[in-house]
Amino acid sequence: MSEEENIEEQSTEDKPKPQENVYEIISQKQPIKVKEPQTENMEVHKHPHHVTHKKKWGEYLLEFFMLFLAVFLGFLAENFREHQVEKERGREYVKSFREDLCKDTAILRLNIETLNRISIAGDSLVKILQENRIQQPEDLKKLYDYNLSSLAGFRSANLTDRTSVQLKNSGGMRLITRKKIIDAIIDYWAGVDKLANVELIAQEMRLHAREKSYLIFDNRYYVYSNGKMVIPDQAQLMTKENLVLTEFGNRVAHIKNLFKGTYTIFLKNQKAKADTLITIIDEEYHLK
Repeated sequence: MSEEENIEEQSTEDKPKPQENVYEIISQKQPIKVKEPQTENMEVHKHPHHVTHKKKWGEYLLEFFMLFLAVFLGFLAENFREHQVEKERGREYVKSFREDLCKDTAILRLNIETLNRISIAGDSLVKILQENRIQQPEDLKKLYDYNLSSLAGFRSANLTDRTSVQLKNSGGMRLITRKKIIDAIIDYWAGVDKLANVELIAQEMRLHAREKSYLIFDNRYYVYSNGKMVIPDQAQLMTKENLVLTEFGNRVAHIKNLFKGTYTIFLKNQKAKADTLITIIDEEYHLK
């Protein structure tokens, strides 16, 4: 083979083969299917708190019950707290009243002893006047002394009303829940009122008797020496008129009988009520 032929053959082999038609290739291949988005009917579950969530009647009922329960429990808690506070305040009132009763028993005991001394002095004064023993210096000195003891030594039973005023004016009685104590306090107050009425009568009678005594006894003969009352031997009555002395003796006797009888009885009864009330308070509140 000639050299020219070899060159021609070689050049023919080196030439690129013609490209296959793209469109033919595409047409020969399987058609491409485009997957369309699925539109399955999927159920949408809405959250209970979603704005578009429609509540069932059971849910409304549950919410109402929970709200009611919260409010009710809050009310019970507050009511319990207030009850405990009032219970403690009631206990403090009772303890304070007990302290007043202890003071009252001491006052009543002292007044009972005082009335007894006054009654004895009144008895002695009336006896001297009734027996007309007004001549001897010793009898006159005793008469002066008994006059002072029977009319000037009287003191009202000023009972302690510190707690009573609070209980009456501030509605504190409603804080005391023990009926036994309430009844005893009311009974004690009733006794205080009765005692005050008797004292009023006694004070009025005493004032009238003292007015009459100013016509009989001369204040110059009441002499204090070293802190003690002394009646001198030369003491005399301002008048010895029988009518004046008899009226004065009658007034002193009337006072003496009131003190020795009704007044002393009321004082003893009131002291007994105070002692009983103290015992009831101690038992009900276990203070001792």
